[in-house]
Amino acid sequence: MSGLFGTFNIGKRGLFAQQRAIDVTSHNIGNANTEGYSRQRAILETTRPFGMPSMDSQIGPGQIGTGVDVSTIQRVRDGFMDYQVRREKSTLGQYQARDKYLSEIESIFNEPSENGISNLIGKFFQSWDELSKQAANSNARTVVAQQSAALANELNHTYSQLEKVKENAHDSIKQTVFEVNGILERLDKLNQQIMSVKVSGMEPNDLMDQRDLLLDQLSENFNIKVENDKFYSVNVTPGDVDGLGSDVNGLLVRKNPNDAVRRFSYVTGMEKIEGKTDLYKVTYLRNGDKDKPETITVKMTEEEHKRLDQTRVLWSQKDPNNEDKDGLIIDKNGGEITSGSTKEFKDLAIFALDNDEDRGCLKGYMSVQKDVDNYMDQLNKLAKSIALSVNTIHSGHTSAGVPTDPIDPSSADYMPFFVNKDKAKYENDKINNLGDVLTGEAEITAKNIAVNEEILKDVMKIKTRIHDDQFAYAKDNDIDGESDGKRALAISELKNTLMKIQDIDPKKMTREEFIKKCTGKDGLVDDVNSVKTIKSDINGMKTDNYFKDCVNKLGIQEQEARRVVKNQEVLLKSFQERRDSISGVSLDEEMANLVQFQHAYQANAKIISTVDELLDVVINGLKR
Repeated sequence: MSGLFGTFNIGKRGLFAQQRAIDVTSHNIGNANTEGYSRQRAILETTRPFGMPSMDSQIGPGQIGTGVDVSTIQRVRDGFMDYQVRREKSTLGQYQARDKYLSEIESIFNEPSENGISNLIGKFFQSWDELSKQAANSNARTVVAQQSAALANELNHTYSQLEKVKENAHDSIKQTVFEVNGILERLDKLNQQIMSVKVSGMEPNDLMDQRDLLLDQLSENFNIKVENDKFYSVNVTPGDVDGLGSDVNGLLVRKNPNDAVRRFSYVTGMEKIEGKTDLYKVTYLRNGDKDKPETITVKMTEEEHKRLDQTRVLWSQKDPNNEDKDGLIIDKNGGEITSGSTKEFKDLAIFALDNDEDRGCLKGYMSVQKDVDNYMDQLNKLAKSIALSVNTIHSGHTSAGVPTDPIDPSSADYMPFFVNKDKAKYENDKINNLGDVLTGEAEITAKNIAVNEEILKDVMKIKTRIHDDQFAYAKDNDIDGESDGKRALAISELKNTLMKIQDIDPKKMTREEFIKKCTGKDGLVDDVNSVKTIKSDINGMKTDNYFKDCVNKLGIQEQEARRVVKNQEVLLKSFQERRDSISGVSLDEEMANLVQFQHAYQANAKIISTVDELLDVVINGLKR
């Protein structure tokens, strides 16, 4: 109806609408510094007017308005900017993880420096060169023994430090898995709350801000795909569903509370089953929960074992309705793998993040472990090349051989210079299991390489003379003079020998295999000093150059990671500023709005006051 009472209602509606707009402005100002908050605005719309067409409507000048109302409180958000920010957060997270651990590896190698492996290799060969000039001098022999021990110890130390880097990366993956599962649980709850609020007819703006903030945090760990569904709900999956079959969903957050969703479990350990070459006892934590360990048996090769060791994350299922099944890992087809069962590696659903499009700190941790494994293998190749080449020239034997009784100098190397310290056992400063030591030589790595303690205790056992290869022990040589150092010279010249170190098997390789594969020869050749030695292979490289190549590669990888981090920080900051310019709260703008709504509120109050006076005239004035 029109008239004074209609005008009164218009003023009342205007008063309430401006009050609601002031409330929204106050909420914006109060959350100006709240992380993840998106500014809101009250959308004002005219209410239904009088004078709608009908059979009994009267002809008049036009429809009469009935005032204003707040139709909705709108959240200002740009979905495309969210996508860009999350994408760049994933890339930044990946390279920050790589930068963190690659810089740690750089510190471990400590190159170039006086105490680095490269300098110790130079001192090692230089000590042999000095010994060749003063073979009868015990001081020169002591220097060789100690420099060799220093090199072996540094290789041991560097390898153990790289193992610690892997352990730290494993801990980072474990913590990330735990955090990711926690974020997913909160996202699920928020998703259900948002739908219930929207179904009731209200706008869940603050809840959606909380959800978007969690999605931003989740994207730092791996790239995600967010699909909007009904009633403001979202479905969340990883950017690429690794490890699952094409018909198996990788849904992490769902609209329907009854839908199956996935979570992640962390592999804590892999222990080879005794007597079985390809069976491992694999222990994992349900949903990353340290209080819920489970074990299964997995059949896998060494390469598959390495792959699982580098990733450590398995897909699992979320089943809150069945506590016994909640958190069990699944196979590629989505079927549950119960505790104690036996599976082949190919059946496991591994969250490996192997694709080029995959990003996030989880991928960074996983890729760094591949790098660490690579550097450990390169250290093993370096240690093995030094040990096998020196032992070969030192003894003159291309085979470690098998010791005999009585002693036959041609049957074995009775005084190996480098040994596998995990195999060597000593009694009265002498090896008491020579056969095991010679067999274990093929398994020398950077972790276990050591100088024979017999030599460290008695440096006169070092073989330096031409005909020392014809005797089991140097003391038995009655052909050459004490000052003969040509064998020591041949060992020192290994520094300039080109060997295909890159082709060495880092795990197991005998002297015969080393000579044939890395030098292209079946045996040793005579040099100008009449000592049989290793011939250079044009496709090989020098020992110190091989290690320097490893260090150079590490430096390039770290530079790339650091460069990408800096570039991503600038790019991400730019995207965040653009998103904030849309969604962020501007105090100046809000204060201007506050003044505008205040004046409108006062004007509506004036209308009510005026109508009150007019009604007083009509009601009370007509009596006079």
